[in-house]
Amino acid sequence: MKMIDVPFRLLFSVVIGFFVGRFIDNILSLEVPVFTMIFSALGLVGGIWSCIKRLS
Repeated sequence: MKMIDVPFRLLFSVVIGFFVGRFIDNILSLEVPVFTMIFSALGLVGGIWSCIKRLS
């Protein structure tokens, strides 16, 4: 049963990172979505780390 929530953990962490970055980019009115890319990558890394911790 450990494997059932792995894709959801990964998906939600990336989606949350994406929207946080998008929000910051909109507040700062940036033309290039710098924070969207940064927070999406951080969400991906955090999601992978969470999945590894969950499965070990």
